[in-house]
Amino acid sequence: MEQTEHLALKRHELVKVANAMLAGNMNLIEGIRQICSLRFAVADPENEVFLAIRGIESETDTFLVGQIRSNYSQEYLQRMDVEMQSYMAEAKDDILQACQEIVQTFS
Repeated sequence: MEQTEHLALKRHELVKVANAMLAGNMNLIEGIRQICSLRFAVADPENEVFLAIRGIESETDTFLVGQIRSNYSQEYLQRMDVEMQSYMAEAKDDILQACQEIVQTFS
């Protein structure tokens, strides 16, 4: 696969993740983590459209999502979920705005 083909696939994947988050079909924290990884794959990791996502990813890196949750007690998860829900209620609009900008920039 050529480099330009690879970049096009990764850009498509980035837009797909952002659109899934906008549509409510993907957990926002999982999406943020995927976008932070993909920003390097699209050869533009410092693009300003990633700035809010990068900050939010840094602030949410202790939140447990996905398979890893099975390694923790229910009590701990409940405490973390309250904290996560509180943070996400405040950050959701910023996350979705960043997703819209990503879609516009990389489509």
